[in-house]
Amino acid sequence: MPAKLDKTLWQENTEGLCPTCLLKIPARLYRDNDQIWLETVCPQHGINRALLASDAEQYLRLRHFTAPRLSGSCYCGPEENSSSCTPPVCVLLLEITNACNLRCPTCYADASGHDFMPIEEAKRRLDAFFLQQSKLDVLMLSGGEPTIHPRFIEILDLALSYPIEQVLINTNGLRIAQSDSLCEALHIRKKRIELYFSFSGFRLETHLHLYGKDLRVEKERAMQRAMEAKIFTNLVVTLERGMNDDEAGELLRYAFSKDHIAGIILQPAMSSGRYEHSYQPETRLTLTDTLHLLEEQSEGILRVSDFAALPCSHPDCCALTYGVLRADRSGFVPLTRHLDIGRYLELFADRISFAGLMGAALKRVWNDMTHMRGRQTLSDMASLFAEAGVRDLIPLIGKPEEAGKRLFRVVVKPFMDAHTFDWQRAEQCCTKILDENGKSVSFCEYNVLHRSRKSRANLQQLRVLS
Repeated sequence: MPAKLDKTLWQENTEGLCPTCLLKIPARLYRDNDQIWLETVCPQHGINRALLASDAEQYLRLRHFTAPRLSGSCYCGPEENSSSCTPPVCVLLLEITNACNLRCPTCYADASGHDFMPIEEAKRRLDAFFLQQSKLDVLMLSGGEPTIHPRFIEILDLALSYPIEQVLINTNGLRIAQSDSLCEALHIRKKRIELYFSFSGFRLETHLHLYGKDLRVEKERAMQRAMEAKIFTNLVVTLERGMNDDEAGELLRYAFSKDHIAGIILQPAMSSGRYEHSYQPETRLTLTDTLHLLEEQSEGILRVSDFAALPCSHPDCCALTYGVLRADRSGFVPLTRHLDIGRYLELFADRISFAGLMGAALKRVWNDMTHMRGRQTLSDMASLFAEAGVRDLIPLIGKPEEAGKRLFRVVVKPFMDAHTFDWQRAEQCCTKILDENGKSVSFCEYNVLHRSRKSRANLQQLRVLS
């Protein structure tokens, strides 16, 4: 009889936080049968366990897509110091107001107030950032609700004056539904902007739970206005177990049906900021849960194996796939299904945007030809042309709006709270927020340790004890 396999062999030591006092303490990630857990032991408040993945095999598979950080090589940008393996910033948030026209029970920022960032302050922070990094894939204007800022368009124009590939506007959509002048201004600037539009479901109970009110009419109105203005839009879904996790497939099909929706981002709910519902870290919805939901509810359009981790970040931070939509948007073919992803990791590094991905692909093909490694690369590219619909895009070269309608990304982006906080993950983060000193800080670190009064009071203690 063969020996019984030990399913608890994998583990990794790191540092986490006590969710009660936010003390920085040793932590371990470990496998328990089919699940991955994070465990901390606070000398004052005892043991905390949080579920990181309900599918250990998929969790560990995604870890193959990132280079070992300690080896001296990683998928950082060409201008970065590869010996330090500190990833460049891919997505940078600039919060231009703490005011909002909603009070959602699930707001990570706990947005409330009446302060609006002066345009001079926005410039000062961006100038400081670009002294450290010469270019940026994505800047996200956020808040609060950024579109209610009285000088929002001026700040948007300021952002567009920097070497930024795309500016995303993090919005609940209410102002877009209401304001003709805002829609017109966004239409004029549509080539380099996208909406990051909170859209988490279709049922009344989903809206009451996540937004605190029924916004179904307003959300649909905002979507229609964005489509009329030809502004590419990303649906951003806060997904919560037992609330709207059964709507993932419907949301995906809705995104496919709208010709200016460029992608869907699913964010499992976390206990940070203003989260007013009960939260159980042991049964929380995880990244791997979300991947399985997409496979089960998409009727085979997506598979768990279609997703790769973002190589320039920590493997627990993000899983994504890119693909080509049919001309009538009735089907979707992930590019990852026709590639040995392991051979092309650098194509995904620092490439949250599709334009960056395609530019990296062309560079890779040329490099392989130069170094006589081209046979397999050409074979792979031929497969993409024949089976993934890439050749359909060739006539659209030079027509970015038409090409954009055929390209689509699906992203699962779990954020950390105090229960799931992993300092190693925070240090390898490539999604950051621009603080008052012009310094880019890990988004999750900022949420957990810098926002609330309690967090700020404990931050000094954390620094003293580190």
